[in-house]
Amino acid sequence: MLLIFILPFIGLVLAFILNKFFPKALFHGYDVLPFFLLFACHLISIEQRKPGFLPYGFFVFFILVIIVSVTEAVKNKNISLGRTLRQLWDYLTMCSLFWYIGLLFMMI
Repeated sequence: MLLIFILPFIGLVLAFILNKFFPKALFHGYDVLPFFLLFACHLISIEQRKPGFLPYGFFVFFILVIIVSVTEAVKNKNISLGRTLRQLWDYLTMCSLFWYIGLLFMMI
């Protein structure tokens, strides 16, 4: 139960550390948050006795979206692949954050 609250905090601390050590990197510190938030969502779904595959199903769906967007970027050569992947990863970060917050409210 305590890991549900500690994992996102560890992810935020790691994001802060990454931003401090690599201020001019192509990635942002918050790019590591989905890994911590998805596991915390998994722990919440176990605590609520809901199917445990839901967070990982979401992650697999996201990977499939990346594959489709990469194939479209290859077909249409005017679409920037790096920019597309960056936007999709930001989308995963926001979705996992909102999913985590929503599951916390459902747990109350």
